Amino acid sequence: MNVLIESKKKWRVERPDEKIVNLLSTEVAIPSVHAKILASRGITDPVEAKAFLHMDATSIHDPYLLYGMEKAVELIRQAISNDKKIAIYGDYDAGATRF
Repeated sequence: MNVLIESKKKWRVERPDEKIVNLLSTEVAIPSVHAKILASRGITDPVEAKAFLHMDATSIHDPYLLYGMEKAVELIRQAISNDKKIAIYGDYDAGATRF
């Protein structure tokens, strides 16, 4: 028997402006669902959308700006030098931290 737990939360789905969605979809040549996601995240200018979707190496932040990165690299290098095993845990959605 399947029993569903009813949520006490009410989801509020915001709908982006259809004019912006159509503009992005047309100007950037992307499906409307992609344009909706971009617009929902505040990317409403076609030039900005193209830059976001077609990033290159210059768009990547310096990883050493992350807190503790130098220490982490040092520990990994020590483990490699000492033939130790390394386990790395992370958030599966860590890429979303830039929004």
